Amino acid sequence: MAELNSKFQDWSRDELINEITRLTKDKKFGLVWEEKEDEVVEKCKTKFPVWDEVKDKEICLDPTKPTNILIEGDNYHTLSVLSYTHKGKVDFIYIDPPYNTGNKSWKYNNKFVDKEDGFRHSKWLSFISKRLELSKHLLKKCGMIVVTIDDYEIGPLRLLMDEIFGEQNRLGLVTIMHNPGGRSDDQYFATSHEYCLVYGKYHGETATYKLPLSEEQKSNYNYKDEISFYKLAQFRRGGSNSTPKERPNLFYPIYYNSNTGDISISKRENYEEILPLDNQGNKRVWRWSKETLKQRKNTEIIVKNTKGKISIYTKDRIKEGRTPKTVWVDPKYDASSHGTKLLQKILGKRNAFDYPKSLYAVKDMLEIGVQGKKDAIILDFFAGSGTTGHAVLELNKEDGGNRKFILSTNNEDNNKEGSKIAPDICYPRLKKVIEGYKSGNDCFEGLGGNLKYYRTSYIPALITDKNKLMLAEKLIEILCVREETYQLVTTASTKGFKLYKGHSSYTGILFDLLEISNFKKTITEIDFPFRVYVFSLGGDSFIEEFSDVSDKVTLLPLPEGILRVYKRLFQL
Repeated sequence: MAELNSKFQDWSRDELINEITRLTKDKKFGLVWEEKEDEVVEKCKTKFPVWDEVKDKEICLDPTKPTNILIEGDNYHTLSVLSYTHKGKVDFIYIDPPYNTGNKSWKYNNKFVDKEDGFRHSKWLSFISKRLELSKHLLKKCGMIVVTIDDYEIGPLRLLMDEIFGEQNRLGLVTIMHNPGGRSDDQYFATSHEYCLVYGKYHGETATYKLPLSEEQKSNYNYKDEISFYKLAQFRRGGSNSTPKERPNLFYPIYYNSNTGDISISKRENYEEILPLDNQGNKRVWRWSKETLKQRKNTEIIVKNTKGKISIYTKDRIKEGRTPKTVWVDPKYDASSHGTKLLQKILGKRNAFDYPKSLYAVKDMLEIGVQGKKDAIILDFFAGSGTTGHAVLELNKEDGGNRKFILSTNNEDNNKEGSKIAPDICYPRLKKVIEGYKSGNDCFEGLGGNLKYYRTSYIPALITDKNKLMLAEKLIEILCVREETYQLVTTASTKGFKLYKGHSSYTGILFDLLEISNFKKTITEIDFPFRVYVFSLGGDSFIEEFSDVSDKVTLLPLPEGILRVYKRLFQL
């Protein structure tokens, strides 16, 4: 204590005030861990990530449809580039990060993290927190993120996501039975479930959608009238809040005429009085008030007389969907049948990838998040075998949507055969489900779609004129992704600028200022808006030079835009 007192004895008044201010800002409740250095993050201080397109992996079945993206590389670097191309543009994020089980299934700084590592949890939190923080800024205000996890890290992850996304933005914690048989090697309880943590960026802005009814659920609605299918439900309320003491206004007699089938809330001659009594003769209440019954009785009420016993029913009409529950139990969520075996059928080989998700577990989460958003952008930066991309294509095929996916996965060896995750597993799966494939004697029709494949590369981060030019040249493909303009319009003979076309806009990339006049001539007869990136070592805007076409051109500096993003992210 004396040592602590002496520490502050010589401090000035301002220094003490500053220290007190700092201490009052310290966390009082939350998650604290020992931050571990991440080599992937540190690399960005000396090398900037960029993308190179792998041309021979492009799939283009229909140029009028949106283009999906697969990125081979570390997801921190992918998220860094996306912070420039897609800030505030993503509708839905679904990720399945490493579960940190300690069974050498996850590497940190190029070393497997096993159960004996005393910093196992700190390393995992350092790893996942940096990626979640980047991903938050990619979401739209109405965006949603879903993270799957199991018991190894559910506690820390929930606190971490409360901290990053806000506890008030937690929409739910869903438990999914993905392994009905349970883990056979568990000592006390055979684990058969995993979790999905669901957050909105701003819960008041985030819309969720109901899950479609299954065929079994639809079959319960086995009656039909001129309005819809329906099933019968007792008009007498049961369960909680079902007694006159709790709901006195809902206890009243109903009068029924067995000859005409008419019911009334007023006493009439030749009408029998019916009270809401249960099978034991206890007083209950009706579902609706007198006024509501009066308004809806002709279309929504059925009276049945069974052996002298009169029962009143409402027509419980078929719904467009069902509100998702917090526990999901259904054979379609079995990760073995609809994950591992499905992938084996698609790729034609066994044990291609460890623990792929059930296609239907991912698809149902998508239904909740983007069912009503047919142009949504979906991101998965732990893409693995590509289940999320597959699920997006399935959803688009079902409802005619134009949703786009962005997937990122690394190029590590996945099994003893040396298969690389991105090119040997994720890409072939996507290619087959897009174009169609054969498994045994069965042929599966393609789901359609377009795909571009990018590979992460790096350029020096030292900001020199030479490196700025190198970065600008490397940004061409990244700018096409940012603007969604992939079709090259200019010819190889055109020097100094490039022009790319999208569905409703154009992107110009101007490297040689002496070509401004030629560039303006080229765009004169094109009746579309242009976003023009002009290379400049000093970040000049060149507004004067484009003043005569200012009504159709938006000017942006190159490469200053991405440099500002990188300086902020990498604290340069």
